[in-house]
Amino acid sequence: MAAGDVVIACASYEARDWGVQAGMSVAEAFAVCPRLRLVPLRSDAYAAASTALFAVFGRFAARVEPGSLEEAFLDTRATPWATADQLAATIQRAVRQEVGLPVTVGAGRTKLMAKLASRSVKPRGLRVIQPAEERYLRPALLIEELWGVGEVTRERLRQHNIRTVADIAVVHPDHLRDIAGTQMARRLAAIAIGADDATVRPERPRRSYSVHRVVPRGSGVDVDALTGELAGRLRDGGFSCAVVAVALTYANRLEHRARARLPEPTAEPRQLAATVRSLLPADGVRVEKAGITVTGLLPADAAVQLTLDTGGV
Repeated sequence: MAAGDVVIACASYEARDWGVQAGMSVAEAFAVCPRLRLVPLRSDAYAAASTALFAVFGRFAARVEPGSLEEAFLDTRATPWATADQLAATIQRAVRQEVGLPVTVGAGRTKLMAKLASRSVKPRGLRVIQPAEERYLRPALLIEELWGVGEVTRERLRQHNIRTVADIAVVHPDHLRDIAGTQMARRLAAIAIGADDATVRPERPRRSYSVHRVVPRGSGVDVDALTGELAGRLRDGGFSCAVVAVALTYANRLEHRARARLPEPTAEPRQLAATVRSLLPADGVRVEKAGITVTGLLPADAAVQLTLDTGGV
């Protein structure tokens, strides 16, 4: 396999400072960071560390909502704000001692505030955004700082001179809905008044798998690699899927989205790849990012319902 066919799964903070990104080809990564050091993936080690990490989280929180293998929201409402920083430090220390990993801890009244706190002190930091601080911090937040608001929505908001949370607060709800769509407008309005999501939801049954990659300049979407990874994750999870969706972001920031329901649930990479190819556009506009999501998950050993058609006989 050529170096250009291999992509970066995750980049360290030091590598990111040089411009290395997840999904970038190894050849591109070495071009921006000649002293880059590559290490092989160790999936079993990551899974074991994640299990140990969440075991620590579970000791300190009433509920834990996973965000990824190494990230979660913790429900610690029983802890007074006056001692929130002490609890955060205790969790950080316990993870370091028991799992051997450094973690960044951010605390806030809502998930957005907790996420902002964490982002502001990465890596290995600790920050608690107290409710009193939130009152003046929230209106000044830039649109770019809002977790979960994509680039397309941010650009639409900027086109209407909406650049901060304070700007959102003075936009008429109907106008905001026209700009961002119904669901996102509701979320933005909630953020503006401080009523955004604060509920920690325990892990729910998995509903989807997805892969996202930066597409190297001059290359096409590597359908076989992406669907091969998805198929492996489906098999590891004991699932097949019934729906495939494709999302592309072009160099001009336009997007292409398409989805298809499979004739029958599958986890076979060839079938997934064939479906993805049927969803890709034929135009030659350069793709910068590609994502594939599979939904309609079923246990791999689930019986398939067959339709019998006698053809009128």
